Amino acid sequence: MSASPSKPADAAPLLVLAIGQFDGVHLGHQAVFRAAVESARARGGIAGCLTFHPHVAEVLNPARAPVLLATPAQNQAWIAACGIGPIHTLPFTRELAALGPAEFLALLRMEFPGLAEIAVGRNFTFGKNRAGHAGTLPGLARSAGLAARIVPHVEHDGAPVSSTRIRAAVAAGDMPLARVLLGRPFTLAGEVVRGRAVGRTLGFPTANLRPILPIRPAPGIYAARLHLPDGPRPGAAFVPDPADPAQAHFGPVVEIHVPGLDRDLYGQPLDISFTRRLRGHIPFPDAAAAAGQIARDTRQALDADARDNP
Repeated sequence: MSASPSKPADAAPLLVLAIGQFDGVHLGHQAVFRAAVESARARGGIAGCLTFHPHVAEVLNPARAPVLLATPAQNQAWIAACGIGPIHTLPFTRELAALGPAEFLALLRMEFPGLAEIAVGRNFTFGKNRAGHAGTLPGLARSAGLAARIVPHVEHDGAPVSSTRIRAAVAAGDMPLARVLLGRPFTLAGEVVRGRAVGRTLGFPTANLRPILPIRPAPGIYAARLHLPDGPRPGAAFVPDPADPAQAHFGPVVEIHVPGLDRDLYGQPLDISFTRRLRGHIPFPDAAAAAGQIARDTRQALDADARDNP
């Protein structure tokens, strides 16, 4: 029996590609990544990811485009944590959207020479008029010389986990539900900026984070964590009402008081993750009443953090 020909040294590695928008990298997305990693391991290849920017809806239907759950940098970090190697971002344009499903798969074969299999969620659609979907993908993939793995929905309380459900939970201030659906706490990324210094005058200095994205939890006070370079620190976060006139002057910041934190954070990119909502807004008759309530909020926030993040 003759030996099989050796693989050229410069040949592209066999690739299993998870494809989708993957906003927020929730439990459903994580199941797709697990499937890609499992297939790649079985084939002796690597698992990669293909996502799109901007969001498909921003190009095709801007009026109905969703508020994003996470920044591209956050998504990439969470995707990599799922064991995915190369992460590719394809610019989404109307020209790309006009490709037929078979043309789209041919484009993938051209862009990724080692591509052997694609992994997608059950609700994934592609190609002009969404003609590519779970029903048509297996046949189209075979015609393109590819395998296709369609990953079932991950469900919670009888309904699929979805970015839409998570956005609704965040908007309602239901941080425990958002955490279950995401598999981790909902997190805002932003930059620390100067604020009104009201907390400092009351004896409770805050870090004021200007989030990169417009998504916000419902206004109120939250048990939360400020993620510093040396690790997360628990505290009480304040999400202001966007109708507050002060927001127009200081911008849409989220404030967090972390007991014992005394360092210059201005200009630093940091994250705040939210554990649970403690209360809504309360008007105070004077500074003393406000300070007393902040002290109670802080104790309650630390207690909640200890219970929810053992």
